[in-house]
Amino acid sequence: EDILGAFDFLKKIGFNSNQIGLHGISLGASTSIFAAYNEPEILATWADSSLAEFSMILRDEIARYGLSIEFGPAVSFAGKILTGIDPTLLSPALKLSKTQSYYFTHGDSDTRVQTRHFKFLKEYALNNDIDAQFWLVKDSDHLDGMLKYSEEYANKMELFFTSILK
Repeated sequence: EDILGAFDFLKKIGFNSNQIGLHGISLGASTSIFAAYNEPEILATWADSSLAEFSMILRDEIARYGLSIEFGPAVSFAGKILTGIDPTLLSPALKLSKTQSYYFTHGDSDTRVQTRHFKFLKEYALNNDIDAQFWLVKDSDHLDGMLKYSEEYANKMELFFTSILK
């Protein structure tokens, strides 16, 4: 809702919706996808190192701490009890819209959000006619692309947003 509040604020101070795009990194990429899903006037979202599906990131995180995957349902249940939100419904890939445009970037050596999330998003977008572009950044860990290749990153981002937002 913070993202949607910022979107509404920008419109209130004079920006048109076709002048506003979203840029989210890591978990912020996922929340940007959810925000765009809830606001069809958001036309363009740049998602850097987004998770693709809750069940995938849950497996990754459980493995990171050396726990058994059987621990997953308990974590999901606890999350639902504590927040009132079913975490299994928190899958950014399933919230991609055919009326919006996306740019996905991800480090090819990401140890935080594994590249299988990027591959899942790419396959999902291609199979569902989602307008999306993809850049798997070479020799890069989590969020390294914007730092290691800052000029290329900025140029790609500018081209993406200027081609969608007019």
